[in-house]
Amino acid sequence: MLRYRQYKPDGSVVEAYWLTDFPTQQVSPWTLYTLAKSRWEIENQGFNEGKTRHGMEHISHHHANSLVIGWLVAIFALTIERLYRLRYLHRGPHRPLTAIELVRRLRLSLCPPRPVDTS
Repeated sequence: MLRYRQYKPDGSVVEAYWLTDFPTQQVSPWTLYTLAKSRWEIENQGFNEGKTRHGMEHISHHHANSLVIGWLVAIFALTIERLYRLRYLHRGPHRPLTAIELVRRLRLSLCPPRPVDTS
């Protein structure tokens, strides 16, 4: 475990603890600190790009809807990953699916076709 303290100009102290399974013989406290801080830097860059380039606002993680949005984004990412695997990582003698075939499979997996109204 690494304890981190940051002293702010206003005199306040921010304290955090990072738990890791890296052996101390392999990773120094400074290296672990830079690894942990770089993770936040990547996340902040993503939020910054979303806000400035795509008009997205930061979602407060304490808001109830943020959990739903987080799950929906995760499921969407898993669906895209699955479609990528179907298209590019196919196994067997069949040909790779076309883009429209992937879209059709995605649509069918999201909602089954409705019966035709013949009335």
